[in-house]
Amino acid sequence: MAASKSLLDSLKKPEPTNFRMTDFRRELHLRHKREEHAKKEKLRALQESKYVSRYAITIDTSRARSNCDVLRMSIKELGFKEYPFGRKDNCCDVHWHACHFEENPEVFGGKVNKFPGMSEICSKMTLFRCLDIMRDLFPTDYDFYPRTWYLPAQFHEFSCEIRKMHERRVKPKPTFIIKPDTGAQGDGIYLLREPNEYSSLSGKCHVAQEYMSNVYLIDKFKFDFRIYVLLKSLEPLEFYICQEGLARFSTLPYENPTNKNIHESFMHLTNYSLNKRSSTFNRSDRDDEGSKRTLTSVLRRIAMNGHDSNKVWKSIERIVCKTIVAIVPEMKVEYQAAIPPGKTGPSCFQVLGFDILLLQNLKPILLEINASPSLSLDSEQEVSPGVFEYVLSPKDEEVKYPLIRDTLLHVVPIDKLKYFRKKKKQRLLKKLKASTSQKGKRPDPPVKQRTSIVIIKADESDEEKREVNVTQQMSEMHMDVDSHGDGTARDVNSDDERESNIKSDTELDEEVDNYFETKLRESCLKQLYPAIYDEECERYRILERVAGLFIFFLGIRGSLRIGPTGFRTFARKCRLNRKGMTNASVDIMYIDLQRRWDHMNPERTSGKKGNGLCYQGFLDACIEIARRKFYAPTKIEMLENLVDHCELNLNLRDNDLANNLPRLHFRRLGLQYRQGSMYAMPRRVIDQMTEETTIEDLLKAHEKKLRQPSREDIEAFLRKSRRMIYQPSSGSRVISVTKSPDSE
Repeated sequence: MAASKSLLDSLKKPEPTNFRMTDFRRELHLRHKREEHAKKEKLRALQESKYVSRYAITIDTSRARSNCDVLRMSIKELGFKEYPFGRKDNCCDVHWHACHFEENPEVFGGKVNKFPGMSEICSKMTLFRCLDIMRDLFPTDYDFYPRTWYLPAQFHEFSCEIRKMHERRVKPKPTFIIKPDTGAQGDGIYLLREPNEYSSLSGKCHVAQEYMSNVYLIDKFKFDFRIYVLLKSLEPLEFYICQEGLARFSTLPYENPTNKNIHESFMHLTNYSLNKRSSTFNRSDRDDEGSKRTLTSVLRRIAMNGHDSNKVWKSIERIVCKTIVAIVPEMKVEYQAAIPPGKTGPSCFQVLGFDILLLQNLKPILLEINASPSLSLDSEQEVSPGVFEYVLSPKDEEVKYPLIRDTLLHVVPIDKLKYFRKKKKQRLLKKLKASTSQKGKRPDPPVKQRTSIVIIKADESDEEKREVNVTQQMSEMHMDVDSHGDGTARDVNSDDERESNIKSDTELDEEVDNYFETKLRESCLKQLYPAIYDEECERYRILERVAGLFIFFLGIRGSLRIGPTGFRTFARKCRLNRKGMTNASVDIMYIDLQRRWDHMNPERTSGKKGNGLCYQGFLDACIEIARRKFYAPTKIEMLENLVDHCELNLNLRDNDLANNLPRLHFRRLGLQYRQGSMYAMPRRVIDQMTEETTIEDLLKAHEKKLRQPSREDIEAFLRKSRRMIYQPSSGSRVISVTKSPDSE
């Protein structure tokens, strides 16, 4: 008892006061040192900002967080000006955020690397709903993602589908993957085979997708691609794809899902943030080995196995184009809410991460879009049990450094970039003249901050790369250096030999111009739209016209939902009552759709969204109205007829709000669209007609859809300038023709 009592007394005995005071003073001292260092850095940055030229290209990295490393490397390479603590006196040219657009509301100019509401648009529920709508309109074109159900709202449909598949005894036994709506880094993802295994107690929304088990394997491991896409602007729509990416492998050999291995996350999931914690994670630095590899190395491996890797890459490009076209209407609605027309604000761009899975037949499947893909260059490495150290990842640097560097070159102001090139050329000329003025001396060679970078040519195949020593290339422009082991420069033996090595100003100008043009030409970013897939994707942009109608009738500036008054105004001004839509039927439709979408989005019925009908609910209303009153053989034709009818009655062609509609890349004719006219053809056809359109083109384009008059009658019509009546052959109705004043 005495021993235990003495032990308790010793445990209760407080520590010596001097030890605690020493630790406290050390803590205060270190904190004071950190604060002093931060103040000095901030003062230095503010002092330097006072002498920055107004033509300097400035980048705000105060909110870049984990993106700082690759961003600073790119800024230093390009010679731009960084503001690590922000800029109070003026707006920077580029503001780089690591999270959301809304995290820095003080930005009023320049460019921001985030679009408003992009995190919600790229959430799994919103993304796949947009794709489901496009699949409903274009069934054969939007088949590149798994079947999706939205839980808990569609739990009954999900259970019925599983029951039907079990009754048909489908083999292999169907498996489904459950993903949280706003989850990231593989958190909360699991597989199931029975609907009763789904748990909705958390109150969160999930998506259930058909699990793709017949996947393409390399070395018996499952993998997916991380494809980087630069969305440069919405109006006009312009985006690029990075020709280098990452391939992320699972860390256990793949097997078809069974009841025994269905819970093996390291086998069925390919998320890097999840597999890096596996004991079998392979951190090899070779391109064709390891649990993380480059995209081009995997495509080379696919080609070596006898498959067409170029066809796979083209399919991935088309998936990127179709997906972006599907989410652009939602993005325009969010953009007008954050930056309404007439309000000063920044323009936006964003780097997106597409996750692509390859099936056994090499068909690409879209898994999800990451609105904030990781751009860090370091990775975790376990140096001892339980102790992790961050080390530089060569593969991440090879992919992400050119991506960010070329992104900055595409988004910085063009006028400043031209001035920057001019000033850089002047500095090189001045340095050359200073070096030639010294008779017997040569300037020391520049210190090589970075020895080499990897630039992937846009016009070459994925296998071809070229390593460019940038520092050596720049130094060779103005001095002849022969580096030795001690870093000294070679002396020229005589003045004659030195003068013979001096290049003229014209030659130096050409070399500097070639240097910058090579940088832009050898960009790793390849423009997909509008350069390549403009005509192919133009027919998918019908939903942007619906988004223009939605924005037109919102009523409240900066709103995201249309109220009952706005919906009635939509029906009245578009004259849907002439098609049999009464006010009572319009109100009933609005109430039903609002209840449905509030049930589908229980997490988003309050807050900044407010009350009313969201854009997707308004789109459902348009599709239903088109089905009832504008019948056609296909759904897309019904919707086009409704949109044509609404735009005609609203006269949006002569309205300023027509800018909300997609801009076609054709000049429009000055012919007015009138009901009963000889030119009463679909408006999308008239919009694509140019002034040089010939009569033969008109006849050839519409001979299958319209009963056209003869060539002589059309020529006679074009020769006359006043109203006339065209009498066709017997059995046809009389068509009224009016020549537009603009055509004169």
